[in-house]
Amino acid sequence: MNREILVNNNVDVEGALSLWGDMDSYNESLKEYHDSLEEKLKNLESYKNSYDFENYGILAHSLKSEAKYLGFMKESEIFLTHEMAGKGKDMVTMNGKFQELSDTVHRIIAILDAYFGNKESKEKTILVADDSEIMLNFIEQHLKDKFNVIRANNGNEAINALKVQSIYALLLDLNMPNINGFEVLDFIKNNGYSEKVPVVIITGDDTEETIQKAFTYPIVDVLNKPFTDSNIERVLVAIDEFYKQQ
Repeated sequence: MNREILVNNNVDVEGALSLWGDMDSYNESLKEYHDSLEEKLKNLESYKNSYDFENYGILAHSLKSEAKYLGFMKESEIFLTHEMAGKGKDMVTMNGKFQELSDTVHRIIAILDAYFGNKESKEKTILVADDSEIMLNFIEQHLKDKFNVIRANNGNEAINALKVQSIYALLLDLNMPNINGFEVLDFIKNNGYSEKVPVVIITGDDTEETIQKAFTYPIVDVLNKPFTDSNIERVLVAIDEFYKQQ
């Protein structure tokens, strides 16, 4: 197990060890936490959907406390938001920020998979950035069996995800609020991500001008909306070719 994987992902290992005392105890607790996360996420969603605010708040509190004790400080703040939402019966926050919570849980799982040497490591995380929930759901359903999928609803969320974790590939919509896809491409180009992260463009604008502009950036392929499962398989091949050429 490589401790640097935790440190490089902003896990406060030293702070956690002040509580657990030694790496063996810490690792055992990390493993137990890892193995519990999917079930806890499933239960949280069930509580949310059934308007069980009390149990939602209790379980979010548990996630928050365990994350904090194990050194996942930033993640614990996100869980705190959901703890307070449950206690305050704030359904708007519970619904509106549940995807962020889900992505946070899967981020922790991916980090610990890499740390413990599991097959599904953070290098197999695909970031999908699109402001359409329908499109995000369609792509995630196709990819989730092979990859850890992180969703972003706008360019700002996509850039933040690129900054904080290792992304295997980015599927990027061009027309998004806040920061659009071309602005994300500029960030990628200007910050050294082009050589590390293959980018597939998603667009409903198939005009020659837009496609030509997209290909002025180092992208690997374009998905024109509407697209099919076979189109997604095609771009996965293009992503694979990107890594073969490294």
